Amino acid sequence: MSARYGLSAISSEQLLSLPAKLPEQLRCVEFSGEALESSSGCSKLASLAKNGIELFGRDFIAPEIAGLIPEENCKLRSELETHFRSRCSKAAEYGVRTISVSFDIFQAMNTPEYKEKLAVFLKRCAGVMYGFRQNMRFVCRIPGGGTFDKWEDILTFRNSLLLPGIDMLLEMHPHEPNASGIMNSALRTFRFHDDLRRICYDPGIGNILTPEALKRCSACMAAGLEQTVTVFFAPGSGKFDLFRINELDSLVRNFDAPEEVSHE
Repeated sequence: MSARYGLSAISSEQLLSLPAKLPEQLRCVEFSGEALESSSGCSKLASLAKNGIELFGRDFIAPEIAGLIPEENCKLRSELETHFRSRCSKAAEYGVRTISVSFDIFQAMNTPEYKEKLAVFLKRCAGVMYGFRQNMRFVCRIPGGGTFDKWEDILTFRNSLLLPGIDMLLEMHPHEPNASGIMNSALRTFRFHDDLRRICYDPGIGNILTPEALKRCSACMAAGLEQTVTVFFAPGSGKFDLFRINELDSLVRNFDAPEEVSHE
């Protein structure tokens, strides 16, 4: 299993702060759905695509709304589905094939009714994306907050959907308490569904992405697997600048990946 790296822009402002050309080690960009609502955002996406950057979508449904979807009435869910379809259609123009959404997956694991409604909505989203040759990733945050440890339940839920176009994006928070041990447990569970990760940190409050933190987020890779893991760096809400981007490029260039580990 090998890795490639990219940048995750949580807002249009972050996206617009990216240079048109990125270092060779950072050839993928995640962008938020709001970028599709402005001419400047669309121009930036077109420029990145023209320069060979592979684009991924995130938050095509705002996280604060996505978590509420199963509880809302049918009319609102239908309106959100229409809005989602519009963004998927626009994103397809820039070659976007993968889109992640932050539903409340932990509530789904603890509330059967919520889980059932979420499954129905995910299947409707899969139908929307099928026409654009896209797939969806629901975000699985690691650590999960509190004492959540039902990683097997999340995997069972994913498999129960019977939808190859629906999978997971693992969102890693290496600076949180007990993160290392929890990551090991989660990554061991998800090792055959683990090809997309997002590493979250915030240098503005002192949570710097060090080689040690990167190593923690790259551990527990199953030996013998051929797929490539795409890893996005998500450095908080500040703008990107050349110094920060070059730091990440240097970190990747000098990073000695840990040996792959089998968890048979």
